[in-house]
Amino acid sequence: MARKIGIIAMCAFLCFTLGAFAGGGTETAKVKLAFWNMPFVTQEVSPEYVLKWENDVVAAIPNATVDHFYGPGKYKDQRDKFLLQAKSGTPDVIEGLLEDTAVYVQKGLIEPLDDRFAAWADSSQFVESTLAPLRIGGKLYGIPYNTNARAMIYRKDIFAQYNLKVPETWTEMVLTARKITELTGGKTHGFYVCTEVGDPRAAQEFISWYYQVSGRKNLFEVGGDQIKFNGTVDQFEKVLTLYDELFREVAYPACDPNVRGTGWPVEDPGYVAGKWAMAPMGPWLWGRRDESAGARDILENKTAITALPVIAGGTPATYLEVKPIMLNSFSANKDAAWELVKYITSKEKMGEWLAESGGIPARKDSLQMDVFTKSDIGWWIQGFANELPKSVAMAPINWGPVSEADLRAVNYVIYDEKSPREAAQWLYDRIMELKANNEL
Repeated sequence: MARKIGIIAMCAFLCFTLGAFAGGGTETAKVKLAFWNMPFVTQEVSPEYVLKWENDVVAAIPNATVDHFYGPGKYKDQRDKFLLQAKSGTPDVIEGLLEDTAVYVQKGLIEPLDDRFAAWADSSQFVESTLAPLRIGGKLYGIPYNTNARAMIYRKDIFAQYNLKVPETWTEMVLTARKITELTGGKTHGFYVCTEVGDPRAAQEFISWYYQVSGRKNLFEVGGDQIKFNGTVDQFEKVLTLYDELFREVAYPACDPNVRGTGWPVEDPGYVAGKWAMAPMGPWLWGRRDESAGARDILENKTAITALPVIAGGTPATYLEVKPIMLNSFSANKDAAWELVKYITSKEKMGEWLAESGGIPARKDSLQMDVFTKSDIGWWIQGFANELPKSVAMAPINWGPVSEADLRAVNYVIYDEKSPREAAQWLYDRIMELKANNEL
């Protein structure tokens, strides 16, 4: 009897083993991957698109499952949590900001991708200018999926209704914004700019203005282990004076004083709700046209795109955004994670994602897809693409403490705690302190 039971058990074992080799054990053999990205958590892509993406990835990477938890949401929260837990191996893949890449590299949290990228047949399709900012110390640390240059959107219907000229200088921008606030009785304020400390968009907008007063020169230059700081008190004062003028307490202010200290979660829905007539912006706002009939009407019929106004005597310039997909150095499944990176940044998936959200693909073949060349989104994408030649990527340093200092200086000014000159001196001294303490 015991011998019979043993034979049955052996047969069961062999059947299970052969079944696994034949594919019957596929489910148990799958590796689990985690992919953190802000757009899937916030409203830059629709829930319907996320569901489609989840269904598609199952077929595209059959040897893995991708967790449906896409991280904590806002980029600051995502970055802070990744810095704390990356060494646990989760997430395996992370989407993020160019500004975060350098600090991840400094802490050894993301994998150099040169060998994998060179072996990928699709590597030649990527636009070189989107790869260059992701090379740190001669190594490639991310695969770009999205790029854009910051432009200005404005309500062309309001400008036509009141026979207003589209501003080309900072002074014109402030005066036109105040006029719109007056003409609409405060229903629509003329301008919006992000000012929340810690908000990534606020830091990006600040640096756009800075590039104009610096002649497109980066705030920092990195050479080997050395970081050169190029900023001056005079340059900072010019930028901070702009914020002072935008929020100045006049009868009809350019910016609504009630939104001081707020960031992109107020900027984007506020524009599509008709609360401001002009704002620095990138192509992602297109993804909000499905929020309401009013939002669709404003974006598709009542909005135009132009260059950011330039300070008198300054240089036309703007911020270049490149968003990378990065591989966690501590992932337990790097090969499968790389397959996920390739899937995310493939021609079709990059094109579909950015057509949904309104971004500019980092691949030449994606940009040639019908969805960009033969659809209603073409004018929108081209409007931001027009600004790429004058855009500047941020230097590969730890931008966290610098951006915080930039925005603290802004808040000193807009809350009337310091004059623009005093805040500029404080900002200069603070960055020098950060540099002396090797915090960059």
